[in-house]
Amino acid sequence: MNPRRPVIWRLLAVLLALTLIATACGDDTDTSAADESATTVAEEMADSEDAPTDESAGVMIPDPELSVRESGLTVRVYELDGVTLHTLTAPVEVFANTTYVLEGENSLVLVDTQFLLPNALDMRAYADSLGKPIDRMYITHEHPDHFLGSEAFADVPIFALTEVAERIAEIGDAEVAEKQADFGPEAIAGSFVSPEPIEPGTVEIDGMTLELGRVVDAEAPVQLTIALPGTGAILVGDIVYSGVHLIMAGAPDTWTVALEDLQATADEYPLVLPGHGDPTDPSEYAVNIEWLATFAELSGTAGSADEFKQGLVDAFPGRPMESAIDFVLPFLFPAS
Repeated sequence: MNPRRPVIWRLLAVLLALTLIATACGDDTDTSAADESATTVAEEMADSEDAPTDESAGVMIPDPELSVRESGLTVRVYELDGVTLHTLTAPVEVFANTTYVLEGENSLVLVDTQFLLPNALDMRAYADSLGKPIDRMYITHEHPDHFLGSEAFADVPIFALTEVAERIAEIGDAEVAEKQADFGPEAIAGSFVSPEPIEPGTVEIDGMTLELGRVVDAEAPVQLTIALPGTGAILVGDIVYSGVHLIMAGAPDTWTVALEDLQATADEYPLVLPGHGDPTDPSEYAVNIEWLATFAELSGTAGSADEFKQGLVDAFPGRPMESAIDFVLPFLFPAS
């Protein structure tokens, strides 16, 4: 994953190990802190000057049901028009990956796997608990935190855009070996599934309409987006990081273009479903654009890695996952 250097993964592996130990030592899930800190999309939109209304958007998003599983995954369930949407978000300490279950009347469609094997297995357990067969899974892009958990879904048809499928087949074995060395075999699956290639287009599954889009040169070379017409929801993969610092794996200028294109869909899709962080609203597009602009500015003015990172932290106070900034520091400041 460019520019995700192994040395940074190893630093984060230490934090991950501590998190897994803390989780394993707990007998019961404490949802009180999550309940207090979690802000629903509806609440965020209500507080925003850009909150969609019946006149501006035509679609209102209901408050989700919120729960936290023993694995640490935060689950939100939205009852949308014709689709029950389940979102599963990992803790910020382990990259806040968010994966999705789209529930139709008779079957399920899944989007992305969790990075960590325990979370991927729990995602599978959650999907199975719904009592409906999994029709398929989509992988949005080639980064290992989105496909390495596919071992838990080896019996499920898995698809990705052609370029993404080819890239995963090319790098998958190396990513498994590297990430197992960094994080340990208990945390990272020992195998992965190579997705079947697909092209953009409209797919009808169990009464659900999925508009599959292709976005290039954003956070990844190619990313799949999935719009759900009439529901107000759009899955945008890692083009958007919600409420957390970005992992800088793309060029700011072309990534910004992708975000601006998504901004144009805000009225139709007021529920934005990111690859990292909680479900959000279209105001997050502007925050991500501002983050990228700040990144580009600091890249030309900061004299050290510490100055660069602190500049982003100061520009976006209170935004967690500061370790995401570390991924790019060895490239910007190789002598540090």
